[in-house]
Amino acid sequence: MIHQGQFSSARNEKIARAKNALGRLRANSTDAVAVMALYETCSRELQEVAVRYFGKSQLGKRAVLNLLAAVVSRARTCELQATLTKEWVVQCAEDEARKLRAALDAGSSSGRRARRVM
Repeated sequence: MIHQGQFSSARNEKIARAKNALGRLRANSTDAVAVMALYETCSRELQEVAVRYFGKSQLGKRAVLNLLAAVVSRARTCELQATLTKEWVVQCAEDEARKLRAALDAGSSSGRRARRVM
């Protein structure tokens, strides 16, 4: 049986790992170990954003990698002292998901014939 203290300790450890990974990515955005650590600690949040914007389809699964890439590329702008790490990751992922969704919607609507208004 898991006690509240154990759950809280594991959660705090995950948050510390995510914050550490973001700090490493601020210094070096090509740090593959830091990218993997960030994904391991925040994959659930990234997947939730992807499902919210793209559904549980192959597109949603592929979007997770785009969201991760966007978070990694924006890591330099993260103020670690003033930021709640997972909330910052989610905000970056949502910003990117909105852009991707808008581009996807614009691309799919431009391929259709214009509808006539009656």
